[in-house]
Amino acid sequence: MKEKLISLGTLILLVLLLTACGKSADSTSIEDWPDEEITLVVPYSVGGSADRQARALAPLLEEQLDTTVIVENREGGGGTSGTNSHKNSDPDDGTYLIYQSHPHFEAGIVRDAGYEFEDFDTLGITHSSPITIWVDKNSEYETMEDLLQTIEEQPGQISYAMISSSWSDIAVKLLMEELNLDVRAVPYDGGGPMRTALMGGEVDFIASDVEGTLAGAGEDLRPLAIYSDEPYEHASDIPLINDVMKNMGIDSEIPSVSNQRFIQVKSEFKETYPERFEKVENAFEAAVNSDEYIEWGKNQDMYLSWVPSEESTSTLEEAVEVIYEYQDLFN
Repeated sequence: MKEKLISLGTLILLVLLLTACGKSADSTSIEDWPDEEITLVVPYSVGGSADRQARALAPLLEEQLDTTVIVENREGGGGTSGTNSHKNSDPDDGTYLIYQSHPHFEAGIVRDAGYEFEDFDTLGITHSSPITIWVDKNSEYETMEDLLQTIEEQPGQISYAMISSSWSDIAVKLLMEELNLDVRAVPYDGGGPMRTALMGGEVDFIASDVEGTLAGAGEDLRPLAIYSDEPYEHASDIPLINDVMKNMGIDSEIPSVSNQRFIQVKSEFKETYPERFEKVENAFEAAVNSDEYIEWGKNQDMYLSWVPSEESTSTLEEAVEVIYEYQDLFN
């Protein structure tokens, strides 16, 4: 009798264990999740376009997810410090997400910064904006031709603000390499500090995305050329970089380059909590496509739209291939 009781107890215990193992790792019902605050990590400085977009998005996400959304800046290393911090230290349960920027994220992969593309899943792209050369509105350089002529006459003396391993640096290097010119790079941690440096006379010019710069300092800066094959819809008078080259009698083809902003999660999150991943993706899509966010963007000279996860992933995979093509410039 005693042996039968032990066997029955063992059987019940096994059934309970098997039942527990059969459950999803997500013990909280999807209707009740999230049941704690969510942190949106921005691996760049306060004031840049990524930071401003994240902060405008946070209250709209709160409405969608019915929880508090905190924006936390972890700047340094052109985005690699915050990305590695998120990868190595944050939980993978969906309570920590990261607001990334192209090409900073991919450049870190090329430079072996400590993470790989496969370490993250992309929820979606929120913003794309072509790179543009800017000077202060009171600068002596009225045109791109003026700036390039001075750079040629004063090799190594003209300076530009940049973020390491970003288009703010690589776009300039591409141009200088093509024209065999020499300028001096001055590093900063974010678009906000770059613009402040330019307006303060610390540097002579910057290369930064057109929409973020128009939003952050459009009235104080002058655009000289845009890295695009087509006129920018909302400021069509900005000269195309290759048209400038052609007008100067230079036979060259500078590639079109744009900054992009996108949301990522650690890959373990999607694998372990697929329902949560879908819920967060839907929340971001609703928030980014909301009239309030689109209107906020327009008021900031940013034209925002949501690109879904699968399409975003494909776009960023292609971007990694392009950056590998120019990887020598990222070192």
